[in-house]
Amino acid sequence: MTDSIDTITEVESIEHDSQGKEPFRRFQRHTEGQHHNEDRRIMSEQDAQVQKRLTSSSERILSACAGALMTSLLVTPLDVVKTRLQSQEKCATGSIHFHHRSAEIGSKQLNGTLDGLYKIMRYEGVPSLWRGLSPALAMSIPATIIYFVGYDAVRDTTRQQVGEDSFLYQYSPLWAGGVARTFAAFFISPIELFRTRMQSVEGVKGFRSVFNGVQAMVQQHGPRSLWRGLVPTMWRDVPFSALYWMSYEKSRSILSANAALHQGASPEDAWREFKLSFASGAISGMVAAILTTPFDVVKTRLQVSSREERRMLFSIKEIYHLEGIRGLFRGCIPRLAKIAPSCAIMISSYEVGKTFFARKRAEELQNTLTIQQT
Repeated sequence: MTDSIDTITEVESIEHDSQGKEPFRRFQRHTEGQHHNEDRRIMSEQDAQVQKRLTSSSERILSACAGALMTSLLVTPLDVVKTRLQSQEKCATGSIHFHHRSAEIGSKQLNGTLDGLYKIMRYEGVPSLWRGLSPALAMSIPATIIYFVGYDAVRDTTRQQVGEDSFLYQYSPLWAGGVARTFAAFFISPIELFRTRMQSVEGVKGFRSVFNGVQAMVQQHGPRSLWRGLVPTMWRDVPFSALYWMSYEKSRSILSANAALHQGASPEDAWREFKLSFASGAISGMVAAILTTPFDVVKTRLQVSSREERRMLFSIKEIYHLEGIRGLFRGCIPRLAKIAPSCAIMISSYEVGKTFFARKRAEELQNTLTIQQT
């Protein structure tokens, strides 16, 4: 209230100042610009709500599947390099130890992302960069459906039940993302374990070797071992998803207001939607990925190893003691190189797909109304 009184007093003083006409005009333009940005933000949010009402669950699922397919094809090579780097364990003597005995070509020490790409292509062939693609697709499609569609459902249901000023409404992306990721991670954990082993040094010997290794692990430790690494996966994925969706919604809201995004029917509107979602997804993915990399290192080592699973904090302390802070962030660069584009591609494909179906549905409704009126 005090700020409003001060502003009114300032305006009155400018109005009565014969020399202050130009400052007053600038103040008016600034105020009108603020109101205009707020109107654009509200319009963008209203368009998003209309889009949700005009898309069915099956259309959202189809959009998620298309995004998952594109993402898996493009980022699997970086995922292979990340897995190899993280499965290299530095011993107290300073030497590099691999969790599996394997062929000589698979035991080459990798000294970074580019070095990893080069050595894998040279000693194992270019197709090896897409090792684990089949389980990656088998994992990503159902996980993406559960994750993205589940996130939309939980967030929208929450916002419908509470007021806009409530804590649950303002931070609904934070916990909706965590809940959706929890269910998705539990469902696809056995497939991810198999994919991780396919991409590790063990996968050099082929599918049969990995399958026999997983089978031996189940016989020795029981079916629960298929969920090996689930706890560190939760430590990694749940905070990642919470941070990602909160950052995404906030950055998208800011960029929407600045870009004056409006869900129209023209290709230009679809292109603006793509750029907005791509930028927001990449930025949010990078921030969340950096903060959760230590959990990813522990998860990878647990899944490629057949030894008894250890507690998260104990594993982090052990890695820090033997390898320092660099050990906890081993593979961070390929992880960022993978996650930034994958988050950008996935969310932009998903949002553009929803926009496409919403626009198509709106056109069909408009045509129906036109026919009825005539």
